[in-house]
Amino acid sequence: MHRIHSSFLLLWVLSSVIAFGQTTNAGFSGEDLATFNGNPKLPPKWVFGVLFGSYHDQEQVLSDMSQLRANYSGDLYWIDSSWLSASVTKQPQNYICFQFDPVQFPDPATMINTLRQNHFWFGLWEWPWMDEGCSYFGYGVSNQFFVDDTNGNVVNAGGWHGNKFTGAFDYTNPGAVAWWENLNQPLVNMGLSFFKLDTGGDYPPGGMLDDENNNQGHYRSLYRSTAWNMSATANGGRGFILTHTPSSPGNDQTPGMWTGDSTASWPGLQTEMRIASTLNTPSTAAYWCGDTGGYHNDPTDELYIRWLEYSSFTPCQEFFGSKTSSTKTRFPWDYGTRAQQIFSSYIQLRYRLLPFRYSNAQKAYHENPVAYPVWWIGATQLVNGTGSTEILVQPVTSAGTTKVAVRLPSGSNWVHYWTGKVYKGGSSPVVLAPIDKEPIFIKAGSIIPMGPVMQWVDQVPATPLTLDIYPSGVTSYALYEDDGMTDQYAAGAFSKTQFISNNVGGHETLAIAAAVGSYLGQLTSREYILKINLQKVSPARVTRDGTKETEYFSWANFETAQEGWYFDLTAKVVWVKFTISPSTASKVSLH
Repeated sequence: MHRIHSSFLLLWVLSSVIAFGQTTNAGFSGEDLATFNGNPKLPPKWVFGVLFGSYHDQEQVLSDMSQLRANYSGDLYWIDSSWLSASVTKQPQNYICFQFDPVQFPDPATMINTLRQNHFWFGLWEWPWMDEGCSYFGYGVSNQFFVDDTNGNVVNAGGWHGNKFTGAFDYTNPGAVAWWENLNQPLVNMGLSFFKLDTGGDYPPGGMLDDENNNQGHYRSLYRSTAWNMSATANGGRGFILTHTPSSPGNDQTPGMWTGDSTASWPGLQTEMRIASTLNTPSTAAYWCGDTGGYHNDPTDELYIRWLEYSSFTPCQEFFGSKTSSTKTRFPWDYGTRAQQIFSSYIQLRYRLLPFRYSNAQKAYHENPVAYPVWWIGATQLVNGTGSTEILVQPVTSAGTTKVAVRLPSGSNWVHYWTGKVYKGGSSPVVLAPIDKEPIFIKAGSIIPMGPVMQWVDQVPATPLTLDIYPSGVTSYALYEDDGMTDQYAAGAFSKTQFISNNVGGHETLAIAAAVGSYLGQLTSREYILKINLQKVSPARVTRDGTKETEYFSWANFETAQEGWYFDLTAKVVWVKFTISPSTASKVSLH
């Protein structure tokens, strides 16, 4: 086997800095800044927004960006393989060569900067190979940076779209890793934050790895961690990638994963869900998604709607479709008016649930045993949250469906999100499922923190914070918060605020504990809005810390007030609002 001696590696790194005009970030890891505990690492907070991918050129990318910002929401825009070649179905000229195609992308730096100014993070598709037509290929061969056979010859990793021969980067070779990083550094300098990694991540048959650990899982792990480390460097501490689903050791330390190239059909949606239900393991990912709407072929409006309703509750939500087998993109404007309206309503629900969903992700890191933020009941129902606060979602997976049977877990009652009707745990009610209302149930006792409406993650601070409360006995929820970008959460830079609901005495009380812990950017003041559900009659009075609150008799007056309460008889909801410091405890009681 070939070896890269330390003296040669030093000379190569020095020469590569001169050759490529960039410094290398080889070996970056969050461990340089914090000690991780082995639970699933957190991706950047923006990953919990909405992610879009396309095969569009520079002009169309910027047009997509403008339409999304004007009418919708989103946090990431990434470009698939077309960024490398204008002719993906013909013999490539510069394919897998780490350079934007100059015809489609005459000024990629300006494009990326424009995306960033409009609050879109940016990413690109890559694979772990380089084609022999790339001008750098000979350099990789001569320095043995590709996986080779026992005779030192490069093993063909396979071709694609007219390409006949590629070399697979040997990620067990430090020199190859440093070279890969230098090839990508100009892209990072332009503003790249994310990698979409194609292929299952295996090295070619007949190859021998430089470290002699000829194990595919080992190679996949190094391939993914190399890209994740570079993304983490670019993002200030947290990386994010999307890989295929083959497992690798410690994959939950390099989030995330996507379920592969699905088909835009009802069976395709069911298959995607079945694949997703096998994830949530240390060797797969806690942060996964699928191609909403399906990758191959075109979804009907109905399928597009049902798929996005489902994916609004998956850990990540991504929209992307094929260039060659689809005539439509997965952007909402390629579908009818009703589909666009439903898209907007569910995306806004996703963003409003950000404090809840992101806190659950932090819980998966900070607490043991690991409680995954999204988990499955079989392969047909998914649940957001754990313990006494859970949202159960029953995706609709067949055409023309307007009613579905939902199997509710035993042990507690469940509240229909859209109607407020209470169902017994362990029952299997048949509920209406109109096209705009996916069956959603809230576990009785839940305390769900919800933030303001946003177009991108952290567009505004999480205030007012609405606590959507479904009283049942004594229950609690812990809200975790941190800076959302660095890995200092692993070193203790986060806060935890405990909420406790108690209606054992027949009247609801909600206790908000003082936040424990701190982090950079922590709020110094927060407005709370309590939405206390399941209240059949108006309380005689509402107090906070023993002081009587002002009652308002119309929603309009309550909405403009700084503090007070209002009873909605129709919805059977008591609303309460007030502002306190996160370091202050407070208790609201209904009498």
